[in-house]
Amino acid sequence: MQRFLAFLALFIFALPVGLSISGCQTQTGDYCNGLGYGPKTTAVYAIDLEPKTTGISLSWGQTGQITSPTATTCKGASASVSSYTYGSSNLDLADISPTGAICGGTWNRHSAGGIADYTICTPPSGYTSETCSSSTCGVVEITATAAGVTSNTVPVYIHPPISSISINESDSSSSGSTLPTSCVSQNNAGPTFTATGSDPNVFVYGPNGTVIPSADIGTITYTPVTSSVVTINNLSSTGTGTNGATTAELPGSTVVNASVASVSAAAGYFFTCAPTSIDLSLSSTTINPSTPLTISAAIADANGTSLTGLTLDYTSTRPEELAVSSAGVVTATYASEAAVNAICQPTTCNPSPIDQIGYLGNGMPVVSNTLDLTSTGQSSTLLWMASTESQYFSEVDLTNGTPSSPVKLPYIPNSMKTDASGTNLFFGSYRELMEYSASTNSLSQENTNVPGVVLAVSPDSTTVVINDQLRDVIYLYTVSSESYTSIAGVATSAQFSPDGKNVYIVGCVPSGSTTAGQGCSASNSGGSGALFVHNANSGWSTYSGTFTLSSAAQACTLNNNSSLVTGNYDPFCGTGVAVTIPAVGPFISGGSATTAHSFCPNTNASPVYYPAASIGTAANAVTDKVGASNDGAHIYGASASDNTFSDIGVTVPTGACPSYSGDALSFTTTLNQTTMSQISPTEITDIESSPYSTSAFVTYTASSASGLLPYYVPSTTSGAAGTLSYLQLSGSAEAPVAGIYSPDASLFFVSTTGDNLVHFVNTSTFTDTKTINPGLVNPSGTAVPVQMMVVKPRSTT
Repeated sequence: MQRFLAFLALFIFALPVGLSISGCQTQTGDYCNGLGYGPKTTAVYAIDLEPKTTGISLSWGQTGQITSPTATTCKGASASVSSYTYGSSNLDLADISPTGAICGGTWNRHSAGGIADYTICTPPSGYTSETCSSSTCGVVEITATAAGVTSNTVPVYIHPPISSISINESDSSSSGSTLPTSCVSQNNAGPTFTATGSDPNVFVYGPNGTVIPSADIGTITYTPVTSSVVTINNLSSTGTGTNGATTAELPGSTVVNASVASVSAAAGYFFTCAPTSIDLSLSSTTINPSTPLTISAAIADANGTSLTGLTLDYTSTRPEELAVSSAGVVTATYASEAAVNAICQPTTCNPSPIDQIGYLGNGMPVVSNTLDLTSTGQSSTLLWMASTESQYFSEVDLTNGTPSSPVKLPYIPNSMKTDASGTNLFFGSYRELMEYSASTNSLSQENTNVPGVVLAVSPDSTTVVINDQLRDVIYLYTVSSESYTSIAGVATSAQFSPDGKNVYIVGCVPSGSTTAGQGCSASNSGGSGALFVHNANSGWSTYSGTFTLSSAAQACTLNNNSSLVTGNYDPFCGTGVAVTIPAVGPFISGGSATTAHSFCPNTNASPVYYPAASIGTAANAVTDKVGASNDGAHIYGASASDNTFSDIGVTVPTGACPSYSGDALSFTTTLNQTTMSQISPTEITDIESSPYSTSAFVTYTASSASGLLPYYVPSTTSGAAGTLSYLQLSGSAEAPVAGIYSPDASLFFVSTTGDNLVHFVNTSTFTDTKTINPGLVNPSGTAVPVQMMVVKPRSTT
């Protein structure tokens, strides 16, 4: 017995320790509560069904899809689910398939004839009445279940089909958005767009024009067409905050689109307050070439709120000598004077939908005050000279004062222009556009696609205005790509605004019954002039019959390299145009009156832009050519028909454009006229105003002339008459036909008939100090006078 007990004890103590432990352990860490019972950490603990915040909005018979559910464990880890079971709180309003497809009504189930189940969505019973009732409209809760766990509910809104959505509706009895009566200042909270509550401002309409109850609609998503104008909170994207809450951003107005139930509609507008003033300031009005200065711009809206972040167009009337960057940094390269402005110009600043231009000030340009700046130092000049009677052009570098050898062109030119940078020379002909490098005087490009007369080059040197009077086509030619946009018409003069966004072209619209190539003759145009405007944002606009062509403007001949021509091309004939400083609009010469236009929109006009402006008694001035002074105080005009010189004193409105009230924008003007008694011009060829606004010269042709050059010195008293005087040119000079100032305004270069020379006039003493022979000859070898000149500054340092 003792032996048996000893053996039994030995057996018990010999059992494996591990066996006794494993048989008694409990795995408490496998359970969510850590106590060894309840849901396990690997089991489905919660199911998230989206979009739970916004829900889903469905019209009768419309189908949608619930977002795939997401299952997680109690530890927040992803849980695996093989399939879900979906439930609906009202299968008659919102039925849901096993795959999560939702029907705004009921799905077909157990269909006969081989029709697949859950493919036909039948609207709720009673939907034909097109009105909501308890059986046709409402909110249904959708859930997803798996592993005994049910998700959160997702609301599904069932309602009639949506015909329109209106924001700012004041009368809920009829659809159609009304406009707010005030704007919202930058960075301020605006109205909250909502279709719920006791005072909604958003209304959703059904097919019969009645309002669909907001409780049956669901969450509306709002999207501004111009996102820079307003920020709108949407729960569908943020999940937080108040749906439809708005914050005003940059000035402007925009259409707001509203979306719900897969319907998106232009529902209304939002207006961020427009600028009303732009005040520029600079620490000094004298710019040293070694020290650029930055302009400060104080911008305010009608509420007095200071505005920031606006995209302003800074402009300089002498961009080659005194340039101003898009950031307002002024850099001086050569000695000169320039007028600098800033313009808030749609669509890059204060934009607006075209049907709301002018409402609450949006969509209107806003102009700053003018800074008159001077750059220091001395500069010499490169001068190029050409004639429509010669196949050559020549150059003078004033560092040595000797003309270069004449350069032969492929064809006789009818025009010559240079870009603002002085990099390229553009010569027009009716065969092709000829482009030359200004640094080497060598031919760089011939383009037969844009033949005609070169009228202007943009301040940024990218665009050239060309008119083919043989085919009655005006081209806007892009230099870099050699592409162009065009419009039908005949043009004689063109000028860009300093910012380059607008170009004003004057001429006529030929009658369709006449032959191309007849210019602006009375038979071809009816004697009526036309203004062609190209805006970088809105494209082409034509204003015909806005002024009367003079008899001289109707007598323009074509270029002598055309097979249709009977005589030499006259590069001076035709109506003239001058852009005011700041660039609010163009003044246009006319045979019976001087006219002006404005860039302030007349929203009642068609097209919208550039209505005629009122200039008072200044309109009585008969002018063949016009020119603008650099300080913005004068428009000069001269007429050969009544032999007068006109000084139109101008005060250009700054700040915001006025709201249109049926009257055109008015320029405050004065008119001082004097007879040019000592000359008898047959044609006024140009009026050149000094970069420093201290003088202006009149050039002309005449059947008999004695070398008298008229010049005008304006009065230092605003509105008072200045002094018209005459300078006697040297030698056998007859008529001064063309002229141009040096960039620093110390010299005026003028070409003359009789001697066929170019005279250098000292603008301080008004004396003829020097002459040069440009060496231009016609095909017969006879010397001809210079008709076209361009200059480029060349530093002496």
